[in-house]
Amino acid sequence: MLSFLTPLYLLAGLAILAPILAHLVRKRPREVMDFSSVIFLDASPPRLTNRNRIEHWLLLALRSLILLALALAFARPYLKTLIEQQTSAYPAKERILLIDTSASMRREGVWEQAIQKAKEYIANSQPEDSIAVVAMTDRIESLHSLEHSRQSGISERKILASKSIDGVTPTWLSCDLGQCMLQAMELLNDSRSDQETKTPAEIAIVSDFQSGNPLDSLGSIQWPQDIPIVPLVCQPKVPGNATISILPRTDDSSTAISENTERILVRNANRSKKDRFSLKWLDSDGKPIAAESQEVFVPAGQQQILVLERPTLESNGAQSPLVIELDGDDQWFDNRQYLYRGKKQKAKAICLDSKKRDPKDSLWYFAVRVPISQPSLDVQWEIFDPTEEFKESDHKDLRLVIASSDLSALWAQKLRELIENGLHVWWILDRPTGTLQGDQAGVDPARLEEIWKTWFPNDAVAISERTIDRFQLLQNIDMSHPMFSAFSDPKFNDFTKIRFWKHRQVQGLSSNDWRILANYDDGTPAIFQRPLGKGMVSVVASGWQPIESQLALSSKFVPIVVAMFEQASPLQQDPDYRCGERIPSQLALENWQSIVQQQSDDVGKELRLRDPQNDGVFIAPGIFKASDQEEFVAVNLSKSEGLTDPIDLEEFARFGIPIGQPTSPSNQPESVSRKNQLAEQMEASQGGWWWILLAVSIFAGLESLIAAWRTRHWASLSNNNR
Repeated sequence: MLSFLTPLYLLAGLAILAPILAHLVRKRPREVMDFSSVIFLDASPPRLTNRNRIEHWLLLALRSLILLALALAFARPYLKTLIEQQTSAYPAKERILLIDTSASMRREGVWEQAIQKAKEYIANSQPEDSIAVVAMTDRIESLHSLEHSRQSGISERKILASKSIDGVTPTWLSCDLGQCMLQAMELLNDSRSDQETKTPAEIAIVSDFQSGNPLDSLGSIQWPQDIPIVPLVCQPKVPGNATISILPRTDDSSTAISENTERILVRNANRSKKDRFSLKWLDSDGKPIAAESQEVFVPAGQQQILVLERPTLESNGAQSPLVIELDGDDQWFDNRQYLYRGKKQKAKAICLDSKKRDPKDSLWYFAVRVPISQPSLDVQWEIFDPTEEFKESDHKDLRLVIASSDLSALWAQKLRELIENGLHVWWILDRPTGTLQGDQAGVDPARLEEIWKTWFPNDAVAISERTIDRFQLLQNIDMSHPMFSAFSDPKFNDFTKIRFWKHRQVQGLSSNDWRILANYDDGTPAIFQRPLGKGMVSVVASGWQPIESQLALSSKFVPIVVAMFEQASPLQQDPDYRCGERIPSQLALENWQSIVQQQSDDVGKELRLRDPQNDGVFIAPGIFKASDQEEFVAVNLSKSEGLTDPIDLEEFARFGIPIGQPTSPSNQPESVSRKNQLAEQMEASQGGWWWILLAVSIFAGLESLIAAWRTRHWASLSNNNR
């Protein structure tokens, strides 16, 4: 109010005209004396003197200075100083508003809160602030940039920022909060890189802050202390959530299930008020397959795994797409999982062994009884005699070859090309070499060495029968190799019960070329392998049939043979496509049509791809079909989006991130207080007006003294004249 009256107080300076006019006004003659003789004369007006010059300059100056000083004191320049120009109650800020548009924001009431809080944040910002609006999922997407905001007029900044939110809706993607915060900070750093004095900045985050948001990436940097975050938390109308996921199929014996069953994980949030749910299968049209459903009880904060029989719906020899749906949950967005196992691939594993021998004394008798098929791969065992003709047409999709000592040089030569292209061959030296007891002829070592040179011509090895008086055990087993990794636990790595009655000795192995997986306890190599091209050749210096060892009769035999095949053909997990993941090149087509999706009208009917060649991602869950193919794609929501329990905001403090408070009418008193404080500081910096008032007092005192002295002086003169 005082600053408003400042110009009016300056007008008071015109009061100096009063003493000037008073000193210039015409006055009666100063001395009038009456004489007795003049009573006989006619009265006439006294002659007035016209003051054409100022008398008593000192009094005039003092009186004028008093009036000017008073006007100046009350109309002191209440202007902004240099400090005030650089500092105000709320200096202009650069603000980045992150809006979470992930799938969990689809919960009832959450998105409405998000829009409301975002617009309130914009409305409560200062007109001079620059505001960027950014959508946040697993990456950030700018809706309104800082540069655009700065280039806009001050009166338009809030309007443009608020309009950029209109039309934004939640996606089906996951949210990586930590990564998005880092990207937002980079935007601020880029914006402030050319500033000599950094503009104050902050990052506001509109999100449900669900626990599925990863924050670990925040530990990769030291967060700047001058960039606080302002969390604007959105909460659903109904707390809690139950979510389901289909677990991958595995050959682990502890979790092995039949081929026609699926393991379903049901997880209930900590804040859930419901604990009873049901599961039911739907077909590719989204219709229930059976009237009955599977009931499940899951207390809040717990999880349960159910094994459900998968309906046997087939189409063109492949399992038809299916949907598993959870009923009884208040939050619908993550209650469906889509399943398509597809057609099983075909593969072959062959055993090269003589068919003339007693089956129980052969390799193939035990090998073909090991089930090596995988969930998505149907493996067929075939037996070939080394004397048979090699036909390439018979070996399409060949993954593994187990060859006995009867392997011929012709087969070895044919297999070399396949090995170099990725085939794995296990050569089992299961027949004694040299001359046996009773003049029985064993396998000619020279023939074995010739086959060896077919694959490794630079090797100089010597193969001979190892004569021993006792059985041999395995030692120095390489438990890190896939063949033995299943036995790495001390509870399972006891191989002392596997005895080898006979074995061959291979001399001349180069340790630089060959990897020794196990030795016999006499120190000779038992199992060793070496890559050849893209494939692998592995050699076992003894057979596994009972006439050679106890390996085939051991409980470890099946896992070892399975490991042999899995090294040759690594276990292929079923496709598990998630929203937000990059689309494999083989699926980057333009004609995928939706068959069944989530129960929401805002999801499109096509599997839209964002630039399939460069940045194609799945953007919606559901089952999709290529119109020109009989193939399907099942896309599910990211598992992290179902973890809806809110995180503790103190987690940000663990990363050294300062947390600010949003500007709102509730803290306006703080703004007024701050302004008053600055006004007081400015008032103190302008304390010269006190000196002006002191001068007024001095001038007034001098004027009074001089005026009093003159009055007494003229009175004294008057008395003397009388």
